Amino acid sequence: MAKKANAVIVDTYAIMADLTGQASPEAIRVLDSIRRGETEGIIHYLIVYELTYHWRKGRLPFRNEEELLDFVSTYFNIVNLTPEIAVVAARIKIEGDKALRSPGKTRLRRRKLSTSDATTIALAQKLKKPIITGDKDLTYVAEKMGIKTVW
Repeated sequence: MAKKANAVIVDTYAIMADLTGQASPEAIRVLDSIRRGETEGIIHYLIVYELTYHWRKGRLPFRNEEELLDFVSTYFNIVNLTPEIAVVAARIKIEGDKALRSPGKTRLRRRKLSTSDATTIALAQKLKKPIITGDKDLTYVAEKMGIKTVW
């Protein structure tokens, strides 16, 4: 998958799972490809926000903010978000929440798509790239919208 994709949108879930030793073998393979520079790992600023939040809650092993920022800037391409992506993300949030409430999705019915996840899907649509994530909400909605996911 990594060589075919050339680039992949990376979700917070995948990064956290990798850093805490909980990523799937396929996710590890793709993330290793990003570390080696064979695949471009793309994130947006809300991913940096979420990583920082989880680090501040003691869930990630960074020593300080500088180390966290060095990590994201070393391994990932942080793309700028545009008003157009925001408009698409808002539509995806509405459609995604509706899809999660759909009949037959009992285990996801009470879930809602986060702003970050909606933005990740909008970015994946725009760039026509898959998303690496283990997040069930994000995976379900992305795949409903024709976006491939890796886990």
